Order: sequence, then structure tokens, then C-alpha cells
Amino acid sequence: MRKPRRLLAIVDLDAEAHPGLEKAGRLAAALDARLEAYACEWSAVAPRRGRGANRARTEALDAREAALAALVRAVVPPEVRTTVAVDFEHPRDAAILAYVRDAAPDLVLLDSHFHPGVRRALFGPADWPLIRRCPVPLLYAKPRPWGAAPRVAVAVDPGHPADPDGSLDAALVAAGVALAGALRGSLCLVHAFLPLAPVFALPAIAGAPGLDPSAAQRAAVAAEQAARERVGALLPRRVHVRPEVVLLHGAAVETLPGFAEVEQLDVLALGAVARRGARGRLYEAVIGATAERLLERVDCDLLVVPTPRDRAQRRVRRRVR
Repeated sequence: MRKPRRLLAIVDLDAEAHPGLEKAGRLAAALDARLEAYACEWSAVAPRRGRGANRARTEALDAREAALAALVRAVVPPEVRTTVAVDFEHPRDAAILAYVRDAAPDLVLLDSHFHPGVRRALFGPADWPLIRRCPVPLLYAKPRPWGAAPRVAVAVDPGHPADPDGSLDAALVAAGVALAGALRGSLCLVHAFLPLAPVFALPAIAGAPGLDPSAAQRAAVAAEQAARERVGALLPRRVHVRPEVVLLHGAAVETLPGFAEVEQLDVLALGAVARRGARGRLYEAVIGATAERLLERVDCDLLVVPTPRDRAQRRVRRRVR
């Protein structure tokens, strides 16, 4: 992610708190960036048809736009250059995505909201379709405020089958460097690493001669060192602060929430890779990607970065249309 110059905050005017807008204001002030606040709603007082529909819709839009402008003045630092926009559209996620594609911001900020447990368990958060399909990096803002020097972690996975050329990891690291630098915070690269010890135990379990314990230990240490070097190689050559490299033993979805809690992270950056293929939509909905499963399992904000390949394909499809 390049240094953000245009931020777009998606605002729910009926919400009690607006952490995404507050953090967007702080980030825009730090970056000297433009900030647009956008609210997409559906209102019964703004009918699309019938006598006086246009007038009622215009009046309702003006009232909500005034409310959004007042909220921005109350929350965003006065030195930030801001604009506001309100739409009455349905479905909300499709309208927001269309607006994002037209506005072409460098970063979108979205508030998190409570989701019923049954829906969360079966289909993931209601915000996930929007997050997964967003063509630019999206910060999913939780209620907890950032610290004075925010702690940013980037979850990478060198060699992942879904990212064979490492383009997503490179985009993630660039996003983490840009965010931590703008907020004058700290940065670490985290890799959920599966130890080799269980693999070495398989021959003995099957009745075959097992690997010598000392040889197994050396192989495990060498594998861990190789993983650490692969993560370190993701760093750009010119970076002011060399971030810490952390290896977690276990699956990402199991180890990252605990790491985020212990380290008191403010932002965790993750890659979003859409699942396609023979498994179909039901598999995608029930199982979900790592980023989706982590949305509400960590207390810190999530910076979800799409693959550069997906972003390029979306731009091509838009030009063709």
C-alpha cells in the first residue's frame, strides 16, 4: 500500500460510536491526507416513487448530510480536509462497493458492529462480503482506541499456495510499513509456523524406525531458521526501522488472537484471498478464509489487504464494462 493520500470512512449515522471515523481523522491528520465520510442508508422517509418522492428524498438526503457533516466536525481534527456524502441505496454492501470503485481511495475505514452469534458462526460477519470484495485495503475498526504509539503487526505466510509469487505478502508488508510510519508506531512481522516435530513422529507411530532425536531437533531448528529468513526477506531494502520477526507455533487462526491480546496490538494486517473453485460458495461461507475467521476473534483493528492480482483484475473488468 502506497502512502495513503485519500481516505474514505464508511459511517453508520445511527451507531453510538464511530471508531472508524475517529481513527480516519487521526490518520488523515498524520498523513496530511484528504478524508471523505460516506454514509449509505435506506430510509422510509425518502420514497423512490409516488407524489413528492423527489422532494422528500432530497430533503431527507440534505438532513442526513447535515448530520454527517456535524459528526465529522465533532470527531475529526479541524485541520483535516474533509468532504461528506450520503446515499439512500439498497443493498448497502453493493452500493458501498460501487462508491468505493468510483471514489478510488487509498484506504477504506469501516466500523465493526455486533453480529448475532448464529449468523456469525454459520456465515461469518455481515460485513465480510464488503470486506472481501473491497478493491483497496480496508481497516476494520474496533471500539478500542489506538495507543500513543500504535503497535502494528503484519501476518505473513511465505510460500502459501494462494500467494505463489509472494505479491500478497509484499503488499501486506508495504501496508504495515506505511501505517506504522504514519502513526509513528512499532511494527512486527508475524508468521504462524507449523513445527516439524509431529512430522518426525509419524514413522514411529506407523511402526517404522523413527528419526534420531538429535537429528530431528537439528532439522526442526533448521526449518524454523529458514522460515525466519523467508519472513525477513520480505522487508524492503530501505526501511527506517527493522521490525521484529515473530514465529508462532500453530495455525494462524488459533495463534494470532492470543498473540494480539498478549502484545496489546492496535492493528493486525491480514491478506484476503477469495476462495474459488470446485468447493463452491457453501464451502466459502461455512469455512471461510483466515481473515474472515479472525474478524471477531481479535480485539484489535484488522487491516485487510486484497491481493494485488485481484485488484488488477477488478480494474480490468471495470474498464471493459
